[in-house]
Amino acid sequence: MTTSGFSDTNMTRICYLLMSFALLVAVTAHETPQQVVTRYNNYKAICNGMGYENVRCKDPIAFQSSLTKQLENMKNQETVIFDKVSLNEGNAYDKTSGIFTAPLDGIYSFTWTILTTAGKYFLTEIVLNGKKVVLNHTDGRGHNGGPMSTSHANIKMKKGDKVWIRTHSTSGLFAHANWCFFSGSKL
Repeated sequence: MTTSGFSDTNMTRICYLLMSFALLVAVTAHETPQQVVTRYNNYKAICNGMGYENVRCKDPIAFQSSLTKQLENMKNQETVIFDKVSLNEGNAYDKTSGIFTAPLDGIYSFTWTILTTAGKYFLTEIVLNGKKVVLNHTDGRGHNGGPMSTSHANIKMKKGDKVWIRTHSTSGLFAHANWCFFSGSKL
């Protein structure tokens, strides 16, 4: 946000300067701790009124999940449930449904990885409120070993919007347990 010719960087510097000044005055004036807190809160309110928001103080929203079961012959548009959660800051990912629900408006970054086996394939898509956003095509036909593919999507979401991974078409033939992942975070 630019206000009266000030850039975001300058706004940040002004707010830090005001808050530092408040602390300097507090130290030299021998104020009580309550007076220091009151003065700090007043300067913080001024900075907020100018449009400055310290986003580093907000709680993070991020999750990391994986499959614990091998998936075979899934139906068209069936949800892929990444049921092992190793990180769920903000508790926005539901491991029983496989759905991430945005707790706040913003842009979220999602990545998912699928590993199949030789001769099999597994096509997936990430969806926002049921509408396809990006595809992932993992194809092991004509290959030896375990082909793996990763897809990524940055999605603008409103509070309450839902994102999940589902099969694309009827192509959910085989996905390895412990080698398939779904993660996301708010930018």
